[in-house]
Amino acid sequence: MRKDFFLLLLIIFCSISLSAVVNFSFVGDVMFPKSILEMFKTPSGYDFKPIFSEVKDIISSSDIAFCNLETTLGGPPYTGVPKFSSPDEVLEAIHWAGFDVVNVSNNHMLDTGTNGLRRTIQQVRNYGFTSVGGRLSPDEPRYSIVEVNGVKISFAGFTFSTNGIPIQREYAYMFDYINDHVVLSTVKQMRQNSDIVVVHFHFGVEFMRNPTKEQERIAKLCIENGADIVVGSHPHVLQRVDVVNYNGKKKVIAYSLGNFVSNMLEPYTDVGVILNVSYDTEQGAIVVNPIITWRHRFSKNGKNSLRIIPVLDFVKKPDKFITKTDLEALKKILENTKLLKN
Repeated sequence: MRKDFFLLLLIIFCSISLSAVVNFSFVGDVMFPKSILEMFKTPSGYDFKPIFSEVKDIISSSDIAFCNLETTLGGPPYTGVPKFSSPDEVLEAIHWAGFDVVNVSNNHMLDTGTNGLRRTIQQVRNYGFTSVGGRLSPDEPRYSIVEVNGVKISFAGFTFSTNGIPIQREYAYMFDYINDHVVLSTVKQMRQNSDIVVVHFHFGVEFMRNPTKEQERIAKLCIENGADIVVGSHPHVLQRVDVVNYNGKKKVIAYSLGNFVSNMLEPYTDVGVILNVSYDTEQGAIVVNPIITWRHRFSKNGKNSLRIIPVLDFVKKPDKFITKTDLEALKKILENTKLLKN
């Protein structure tokens, strides 16, 4: 009888799911053109933290918050378009906002050459972030692993372009262009060594609000070969989010997260998203919650300023800096922005 009892306990124990849930926040391009540098210049340097003041609580509440740093930290002189070099205070603000993982793989990563890329990766790591999409030595793997409550999450980043800036052969190990063989071999290694696999692609066509066939193809290929979450950037506008069922799990593809921080003037480039995903290691994505954001330009104490605000929150409760015109713009964004496609 006692033996049967212990056998029953063993069966019950083995049938219990050992799943765990990790809460992610993903945002798109974080860019610092000269206009933003001028807004946040101080007598002693720069302070970009006010940009994130209205979204800090959302971002910092996640287990893992991820952004695409679309600039280099190549040192002075600080420059914007077409070749970015931003001050290190950028990282202070991103860290203050609650981000944990920073992708450096994008078409601006070589704006200050290989020395600039090297310094960018070093500074990202020095500030305590996990860096994705760039390597300092040939011995480093193509992916980074973060552990949250015993769950291993791997991140990799790939770019379609470096704006025509070539990299010397001896430094080719520092990042990867999008290539089927490299992407798939990396994803398969990530699958073997982690519980959740996240892939970032810098791809697509600027200002196009629908993904290209190539975006859809490579994202699907990743999902079929072990990726759990695929997120994209580069178009500077939002594209749809697909939740797909694969092998009994719900997986997520966000083709373009749009701009999070920028001062671009083209249509729809002022709208972004904080894509919150609760991912269960057994079931997959159990919650996918996109929080639409807006780059709000306003005047404070007679000086031009800029902040990222959650659209719905400010429609419900606008503050003193939201004008009637701003409120109408926010309502229109809510009406016209539908991301999720199940």
